Amino acid sequence: MSTKDEKDWLRAILEGKVKPGDAEWERIWKEEDFTGVRRVLREVGMRKKDELVADREKMWRIVKQYRGEGRNRRRVVAWRWVAAVMLPLLLGGILWINSREKKDVLVAGVVPEIEAGTPRAVLLMEQGERIDLSLLAGDTILNKGDVRIRLDSSKSVTYERMAGTPAKIEYNTIIVPRKGEYQLILADGSKVYLNSESRLRFPTRFEGKERRVYLEGEGYFEVAKDTTKPFIVEAKEVDVRVLGTSFNVSAYVSEQAVRTTLVSGKVRVGDRLTGKGEVILPGQQAEWKDGAFKTKEVDTSIYTAWIDGKFYFEGATLEEITVQLERWYDIDFFFTSEKVKRFAFAGVINKEYSANKIFSIIEKTTRVRFSVNGRVVTVSEVNNKQE
Repeated sequence: MSTKDEKDWLRAILEGKVKPGDAEWERIWKEEDFTGVRRVLREVGMRKKDELVADREKMWRIVKQYRGEGRNRRRVVAWRWVAAVMLPLLLGGILWINSREKKDVLVAGVVPEIEAGTPRAVLLMEQGERIDLSLLAGDTILNKGDVRIRLDSSKSVTYERMAGTPAKIEYNTIIVPRKGEYQLILADGSKVYLNSESRLRFPTRFEGKERRVYLEGEGYFEVAKDTTKPFIVEAKEVDVRVLGTSFNVSAYVSEQAVRTTLVSGKVRVGDRLTGKGEVILPGQQAEWKDGAFKTKEVDTSIYTAWIDGKFYFEGATLEEITVQLERWYDIDFFFTSEKVKRFAFAGVINKEYSANKIFSIIEKTTRVRFSVNGRVVTVSEVNNKQE
């Protein structure tokens, strides 16, 4: 039997055209020509007894094993197809059952709710002290020389300059993991909102001719005005220089670009290595990518909605949308085709919704289906036959 034939038979099984109890199903488990198909079915847990055991870890190990580095090329090609076609159903927790009372029944497993993220972060002191802010039972105050640190058990950290003996300036780092967000008030009164999977390194108080902080990930800044000390956000190779303004900076390690979106005031976004840069005005976004800047007019609410507890998608592709959902819900997405990644969706959605509810909203207006298995979500196209 050719690889193409194996694919056709596996596809027929997954689409329900060949089901436990059918004559074709019996042929698969009896005839010698179906050795390859049987091997695939056994590997993922399907047996002649018509049951599929959802061994998630095993499934992923098998898929990775046959991703493209095998001695048997025929087996590799077949498994590439299996990863693309079988995974949506396997990861959806689908169970085949053949009973005397009801023949050929497809039962969908109960999918648990994927809850939204919450305020959580870790504060790292320069001396090595580590404070998990999400575990604080109540508000805490730390006195560090002339700096007081207020740890709010709900969702913020505040640094306050106090009268007293000047202490050595130290650098602290606040780390926000996936499924988290947090607020920080710096010693000069500037407020920072940090998105999921972000970190900010900052001094306990500002001295000298500038106020400089170091961002990795995404942050929204409301900078306290001080004409004598410009506020500088260092993100990758980019410096965002301001005196007093509100803006959003997105500089995730996984993304090539650094995007600065200005809400109010005026900022200069510059390449630290070359000195080249752009001055942007409210309603503009400067994107740095591959050593060059590009400025455009934007709706700033799209890029700042996250601080108000919203997802704002304006014709975004599913690939772009799922990147945000991965960070907020601590999940991973698997697309069954490149085509599905390019499907677009527009809407404003509450971040407090469970991921399952967001999937349902997108499914109503977009021809896709989300199949959930633990922390892995498979996205596939819905065709007319499936409706």
